[in-house]
Amino acid sequence: MRRRNDTQEMNDNGLYGRNSVNGKNNGNAWETSRNMLEMENDRHIGHLSEQVSMLKELTIDIGNEVNSQNHLLEGMGSGMMDVNGLMKSTINKIGTMMQRGGSKHMCYLVLFIMF
Repeated sequence: MRRRNDTQEMNDNGLYGRNSVNGKNNGNAWETSRNMLEMENDRHIGHLSEQVSMLKELTIDIGNEVNSQNHLLEGMGSGMMDVNGLMKSTINKIGTMMQRGGSKHMCYLVLFIMF
């Protein structure tokens, strides 16, 4: 068992510590230190909470932008399908015109391309 001298007294935490000059234990110092640490922890928690909120807002904004871009890409995809169909139809018509022959059609095609 630990022996203590007359200048030590057990504090609230069950630890032995020196008495202050006026005979009170150092419980106030421990309490003040703990309160300061709690205040610092609360400040850090508040800062982290602000950062999490900002990240949440940023994530929501990114999600909205992704959805908007996906909608735009889907519209472009269907537009490209329409253009693809028109190009195939035009090429088929040009092929049919070439098979029928005749220089008159070729002149029209050249004039169409130039003007």
